Amino acid sequence: MEPEYNSGNLNSLINDYRHIVVVDIEHTCAMGGSIPPEERETIEIGAVLIDTCSLQIIDEFSELIRPITHPKLSQFCTELTGITQAELDVAAYFPEVFAHFIDWLPDNSDYVLATWGSYDIVQLNIDCAVHGMAAFKPSINLNLKIAFKEARNLKKKVGLKRALEIANLSYEGSHHRALDDAKNTAKLLPLIFKRSGIYEATIKFEINDDSLTMDEIDDSLFDVGFDDAIVSHSGDGKIAIELSREATSYNDLVESVVAEIMNAIPNAKVIQASSDNWQTSQKQHTNPLKNNDLANPGVDVSISRIRSQQKLRSITEIEDSDIVDIPDVKEVLHPARYFEALYLHKFRAQGLSNSDLSKVLGLSVEQFSDFLKGNEGVTITFATRLEEVTGMPSEFWLRTQSKFDNSRN
Repeated sequence: MEPEYNSGNLNSLINDYRHIVVVDIEHTCAMGGSIPPEERETIEIGAVLIDTCSLQIIDEFSELIRPITHPKLSQFCTELTGITQAELDVAAYFPEVFAHFIDWLPDNSDYVLATWGSYDIVQLNIDCAVHGMAAFKPSINLNLKIAFKEARNLKKKVGLKRALEIANLSYEGSHHRALDDAKNTAKLLPLIFKRSGIYEATIKFEINDDSLTMDEIDDSLFDVGFDDAIVSHSGDGKIAIELSREATSYNDLVESVVAEIMNAIPNAKVIQASSDNWQTSQKQHTNPLKNNDLANPGVDVSISRIRSQQKLRSITEIEDSDIVDIPDVKEVLHPARYFEALYLHKFRAQGLSNSDLSKVLGLSVEQFSDFLKGNEGVTITFATRLEEVTGMPSEFWLRTQSKFDNSRN
């Protein structure tokens, strides 16, 4: 079945399934197309099993396949895929490998099959026909190339590597190796399925402001809505904020928390972040990124919890007549400060210069320099480019610019 490729339908679609299976295949090929499409043979199947709750990989499949129609691999195919003749000469034939793949799949009613483009399933069924096997007909066949185009509002479909560039993600592994392509395709799922769930994050900050006491830091955080968080102090200017909130992804939660913290305490600097995430209707999943380094040495977290509870109790005891409106005099930050804190260091680590970034953002070098200085504002077009490059929605950048402009009026 071919689904409708709009965000509402896609999100509701995976709500009905426990898994997404992302599949990629490599097939025989030759320079100049001397092997016609009907004679192509699958030489590798790679797949990853995705939990629809966390959108994380929980299992993988990878096997090479020995071709029979064109058993000698072309030099072009070897150079493209990295697969060697020696590897294929000892591989099993298609019927055996495909049986392994079918056995590896979850129950047919329990997964959505997804590929980058539509050809992978076509090729698998060419092989099934050649070997006299029943056609492979998954109940749901999702074309992620179309889904990504719709989710990102692109004018045309793009290749896998280009999609990763748009999402500001790097390709890991060897392109045109089936398992690596499947793994990298899976990295785009959070951008396609913008699901809301309950995510838990622990974010550690360094506060470079000796004039702030622990109470003043807590008050600043409390004022901007972190009354639901546990704030732990290490005594050396570092704090850890633990909270769970509804978000479309863990990254979205972290980015929104960092933006709020920076707005409340401009001198705050992110040190580390870790998370657990789960859907309220699902079993909790352990996140392998979780580590113990985020704990604040020598600090009893329960003390911070007690402090927060005391604040909540004091608020409930205040009569309405006792509430006094206090003007918010905190500095409103220019969008460039968020870009700088959340993304610029990543781009620098990738070797991107101001010239490189100005090109992808559709700015001149001078305009990009002015943006970093806070002298260039975010327009609708610029916000769209920022979303493509950072993954942060254009609405965030426009809203931040609006707040900044209003604070100057």
